[in-house]
Amino acid sequence: MASPSDNQAERMTAYLDAELDAAETEAFERWLDDSPQARTELEDLRRVMQLVGKLGAVEAPPDFAEKVARKIRRRASFDRDSGLLGLITLPFQVICIIVILTIAALNMMAQLESQPQAIEPERVANEEPGADSAGPSPDGGLEPTQDRAPLPVVP
Repeated sequence: MASPSDNQAERMTAYLDAELDAAETEAFERWLDDSPQARTELEDLRRVMQLVGKLGAVEAPPDFAEKVARKIRRRASFDRDSGLLGLITLPFQVICIIVILTIAALNMMAQLESQPQAIEPERVANEEPGADSAGPSPDGGLEPTQDRAPLPVVP
């Protein structure tokens, strides 16, 4: 159903194109006299139509109509199927995302288990300082010697 504003826009276009009969033209001009906003809108529309009229003609490519018809058919078939297609494909998309995230998490866990980080055990403060050539560190603890490798932590 056409709204009143659509009807007025059509009447403005018909007025500018001189398509109204005498009685309709007179009634339209009375309406314009009573509505300054409509008069402004009509003048804007007149300027737009003049600018468009000054544009040069552009020739469409030979296959333009065929391409447009093909796109319309494609969109029409997609719109017809999109409701059912969307309902069917959404669960599969969600399942795929969950599977990918699960595989990534399992892979990360496997890598962490296969490469444990070596953690050097803390030295006991009452350990004999002369037993290995460890010296005091600036924070008061003992530093390990350079010739001793850190011990890996076994789970």
